[in-house]
Amino acid sequence: AAPTLTAREIQVLEGMSHGRSNAEIGRELFLSEDTVKTHARRLFKKLGASDRAHAVALGFRWGLVR
Repeated sequence: AAPTLTAREIQVLEGMSHGRSNAEIGRELFLSEDTVKTHARRLFKKLGASDRAHAVALGFRWGLVR
C-alpha cells in the first residue's frame, strides 16, 4: 500500500516531479524554503526515499503524482 502523505507533502512532491527547486516550490505554495525542506524530509522518510529523484520515482509508482 502507498504511504499516506499530507496534501502539502503531495504538493511538494508534485513540484519536485516538475524539476522545481525548494525555493520555487515555496514561491508557488506561499511557503518558506525551510518549510518546503521540512515537508520534503518528512515525505522522504514516509516513502523510504534516499533523495528527490527516488522520491519522485516512488511517487509515480504509487500514483501519488501524475
